[in-house]
Amino acid sequence: MTERFSLGFFPAALVAVAVAGALAPAQAADKATAQTLIDREAAFAQAAIDHGTRAAFLEFLAESAVIMGPGPMPGRSTILSGPSPGGPLRWRADLATMSRQGDFGWASGPFTQWARTTNDRPEQSGHYFTVWWIEDDHEWRVILDGGAPYPVAETDLPHHLEVTPRLRNSKGTGNLSKDCTLDFVAEWRDKGRAKALKSYLAKDARLLYAGAPPRDGKGIVPAADPLAKAHISTAHVARRMGSEFGDVTVAYGDFELEATLEVPARNFVFIQAWDVSSKCELAFEALNPAR
Repeated sequence: MTERFSLGFFPAALVAVAVAGALAPAQAADKATAQTLIDREAAFAQAAIDHGTRAAFLEFLAESAVIMGPGPMPGRSTILSGPSPGGPLRWRADLATMSRQGDFGWASGPFTQWARTTNDRPEQSGHYFTVWWIEDDHEWRVILDGGAPYPVAETDLPHHLEVTPRLRNSKGTGNLSKDCTLDFVAEWRDKGRAKALKSYLAKDARLLYAGAPPRDGKGIVPAADPLAKAHISTAHVARRMGSEFGDVTVAYGDFELEATLEVPARNFVFIQAWDVSSKCELAFEALNPAR
């Protein structure tokens, strides 16, 4: 599962090369912080416990929200028209970033989902990623939901959702003209992914790769990245969104990787979150194989 709301199988076709930019539509009456997003995630998760997963997502998703599964799908209509979700879905935010203006941010953390027939072991587990913005009615809602699945060891399951949130409040000045993903891809193409990561990674970044636990901060070794030796041929950015001043931005789309003697050509769906000042710093990335 690459999104928290499991809906079965859907087409993975991505929006083509066209890029649709989006800015947070409103400002909060009282300036929000990263803790605001932790609190909203807690309310979202509690709504799923109290009212069920479908009802919670319909309450907290923005009208224009997108769910990654693994490619982008219209959030609310997909939930309304799709099959009922499976068993209980639970999650906790352990990381959040808020823009300086307090109008846009993102959160990440572990999730588990149980099958309807048993509670012995989760059917799905992993880490999720949500993008939040404040709308014209001054309510915080989710505009993007995705993540990456990975198995959790039996001994770790009881503690998978026991977290201490890490808060990141942006210190960037913003730069609306920068396309950080395309700059990153250009260096990947010229010098390799490992060197691109070394150049662009924020010191406290999080990287998610389907099938593997998250790598955070000093635990990230660019040379050991699963795609360190992969050569990129094309990057398609489906959408970019960000704060009013552009200090926190998020993009999603897909990377097409060249074939080698060892592996065929591959396609990965990505989500990237950036801290933006005079330079771009990659604060978050999730990679899932395209179906």
